[in-house]
Amino acid sequence: MRHLYQNYSSSLFGIIFRILERKNESEEVLQAVFLKIWNHIDTYDGTKATLFTWMAQIARNSALDVKRLKSFENQKYTDSLSQAHYGTKEETEAGTMDLERITKHIPEKYRVLIDKMYLYGYTQQEISDEMDIPLGTVKTRLREAVVKLREVLKSEKNLLYFFLSLI
Repeated sequence: MRHLYQNYSSSLFGIIFRILERKNESEEVLQAVFLKIWNHIDTYDGTKATLFTWMAQIARNSALDVKRLKSFENQKYTDSLSQAHYGTKEETEAGTMDLERITKHIPEKYRVLIDKMYLYGYTQQEISDEMDIPLGTVKTRLREAVVKLREVLKSEKNLLYFFLSLI
């Protein structure tokens, strides 16, 4: 578990922070994400996704759950601007470095959609509306983007099997 945390926590924190935009809440969600990973590692299926993709999906869904809570939205109004945004570039720089390294290998038209959906929590319809792209095109490009990301992350599967053998 320590190895997973050391290698993936900054990337997962980057995903969570981009959705929540608040350090303290992002750190709390990151802790909860690693507990979920630990408690549900037996449900991971290497034939469906890479380990990072599986963990990133857990992180994204957890962050979106927190963001959708009314208490989170209400608290946003009581925070001062300096508390909510102090040091955000430095805090997320390490966390987004791995994501940027992975996504730089896919074309821009896919990268934008991946960023909006998985890092900023947009729905497919919101992406379609904002970018003025038909919904079917958004869905097709996202599917193609996932295929391209799988190609980039193929080498991670071997690493995954090594980690799972340690558990």
